[in-house]
Amino acid sequence: MSRSIDYRPRKPKEKGEKLSDRIRAHDSSRLTHRETRNEGKSTLDDSGASPTRASRRKDSTDTLRHSTSTLRPYRSKSPLVALIALVAIAALIISMVFCGWYQLIRSTGPDVEPGKEVAVIIPEGSGVRDIANILVERGIVANPLMFQIMARLKGGGTYFQPGRFMLITGSGYDAAIAALSIPPETAEIVRVTIIEGLRIDQVAQSVADQLGLSPTEFEQRAKSAAPDYVDRYPYLEGAFMDSLEGFLFPDTYEFTADATVDDVIERQLARFDEVWKSIEVPADRLERYSVAELVTIASLCEREARLDDERPLVASVIDNRLESAMLLQFCSTVQFLLPPERLTDLRLSDADTRISSPYNTYINEGLPPGPIASPSRLSLEAAARPAQTEYLYFVLTSTTGEQTFSTTFEEHEEATRISQEVFGQ
Repeated sequence: MSRSIDYRPRKPKEKGEKLSDRIRAHDSSRLTHRETRNEGKSTLDDSGASPTRASRRKDSTDTLRHSTSTLRPYRSKSPLVALIALVAIAALIISMVFCGWYQLIRSTGPDVEPGKEVAVIIPEGSGVRDIANILVERGIVANPLMFQIMARLKGGGTYFQPGRFMLITGSGYDAAIAALSIPPETAEIVRVTIIEGLRIDQVAQSVADQLGLSPTEFEQRAKSAAPDYVDRYPYLEGAFMDSLEGFLFPDTYEFTADATVDDVIERQLARFDEVWKSIEVPADRLERYSVAELVTIASLCEREARLDDERPLVASVIDNRLESAMLLQFCSTVQFLLPPERLTDLRLSDADTRISSPYNTYINEGLPPGPIASPSRLSLEAAARPAQTEYLYFVLTSTTGEQTFSTTFEEHEEATRISQEVFGQ
């Protein structure tokens, strides 16, 4: 290691100077130099002397203690805030996972007895979503979203073919995907269209014309089958005369040529249930009316309104007349009792209005005991959410279907006069 050499000139040694004096002088010079270097940094005490090392340590300790006491509230709260934030985030994540899982596992289809073999028809051009909805409607699987996920994970959807498949109710996702992966049975597919506003006897005739079934067998079965479906569709409990009137949903269906009466009825009931569940019905509406009564109101709207935007107005008239303890006096409830050829009559005779039947609202208070036709979705929505009006009357006043709605009897009389001018007496 190299040694540093001090080249500064040394102070000449004075004569007679002792070594001890030189040492004391050197120490005094070092102390003076140190105090000069720390000038401005040291703090004098009250006596003017420089503070000792102990006093400086005490000052530093006091300063640190003061700083610590100042920061203590923030440091004590910080862990609590962080804990609350972590708990909130964890709760949010758990709730999101739970909601997502619930959407996947919950059953959205009708209550169907498991283990029953049923025919399922997949129409041409059906996608995975369409197939999922069909399988849920027929009771094969419980949730359409879960089926779509499972089908895509297994490569399904790219090879599902249209046609007729025999599947087992409640068999589950894997079994359904496996069955649909096999080429379908070759069978003739018949497209059947049931229009809105028909009575059961008219539905029976329409099905017979398109599918070749016995209209008598269909009518008899549909007018007495409600108890057989109450477990699956509780709103059929207490259906008037055990009839399915109003619940055979009008739509276009595809059946195999060998479909039975029960096949058709079950499809129509399942479709009605699907449509009804998709309609938001206010809670106060369900407190006032049962589902069967709302379907009855919907059937009245279907038969009385010619234009879609007038259905909620007709529903409001029904509400207002019932609240006012007025007879409904709807022509459609009397036409329900007439032969099919008279269903389009614009005028009823006095004798017609006196027909003795619980359906005749010219002589009976309140709603008829059950629906008088198969209502469309628009009429069901009108019954669920009627317009808010004070109308008590309406009458057809135009050949294009418009009706005039009135609040007072005088206004209604004037509208009736216009109707007679347009359509005759």
